[in-house]
Amino acid sequence: MEFPCFDPNTKLAAVYYNGGTPPHLFRIRNDVTLSGLKDELDQINRQLNHRDTRRVVGAEYRCPLFDTVGSLRFSQIKLTNDDDVRTMFSVFGQHSTRGPIELDASLVRSAKQILKSLHRPRSYEEIRALLEGPEEEVSLNDP
Repeated sequence: MEFPCFDPNTKLAAVYYNGGTPPHLFRIRNDVTLSGLKDELDQINRQLNHRDTRRVVGAEYRCPLFDTVGSLRFSQIKLTNDDDVRTMFSVFGQHSTRGPIELDASLVRSAKQILKSLHRPRSYEEIRALLEGPEEEVSLNDP
């Protein structure tokens, strides 16, 4: 039986933006590049938060590890290139029997957006004119 929405070349992934919760689930292609992964994470963030102008600058894989007593821990593996992404899929395929690939995405504003939100510097003359204000008298009794 074939499922039209299921693609065997994808894995379920959960992304946590800036350590937030709950995670957001999506399907990720097995052959994705690091650049493509960041683009997908940007798209998901824009769909979730229309006004958010931050961009994904980093991604880390929460690699599941079992210690000697069988307790589950996670080791953060920073994804810095396409080889790291392929390694993530390899490790996930070997050690995970269920559950999604868990990712942490770091969002930051671009320098352009930061500069746009800042107030422009004012000259001494502009500040002085603002402080001196108009020459007219102001009455507190006026509505």
